[in-house]
Amino acid sequence: MDKIKFDGFVRKNIKEDGLEQPSLNFTNAIRSKIEEEKKAKQILVYTPLIKSGVWYAMGAILIGGIGVVFYGGNVVKSNWWPEKILEQWSKVDLSNSIPEFPVSDIYVYAFVGLAFFVCLQIVVLKAHFAKHYL
Repeated sequence: MDKIKFDGFVRKNIKEDGLEQPSLNFTNAIRSKIEEEKKAKQILVYTPLIKSGVWYAMGAILIGGIGVVFYGGNVVKSNWWPEKILEQWSKVDLSNSIPEFPVSDIYVYAFVGLAFFVCLQIVVLKAHFAKHYL
């Protein structure tokens, strides 16, 4: 019974008031708001301070330098790099100079677990900030 009364009430109000019509400028207003949001998102685009190509180049130079120092030996000869210094560096054996540091398995597991959860927290926080602020 209530449905019939409610249906009659709705039909009567629609006939009296009519349906609402959007304004003539409705579509243009929506499009302009969408364009404003796109521009706002373009302003907040993340750009790294040092580009990835520069990081790769610096890493390659570092690895190459370490390789020359430890494995170059007598192969590398130039006028600007004294050979005595290069020979001294090639004689350095870091494996004998590092003291032995016994670590319990529990500490290893704790460190691995801590590292895992720190990385997980970074991922979760990045997703949270990306969703709420971008």
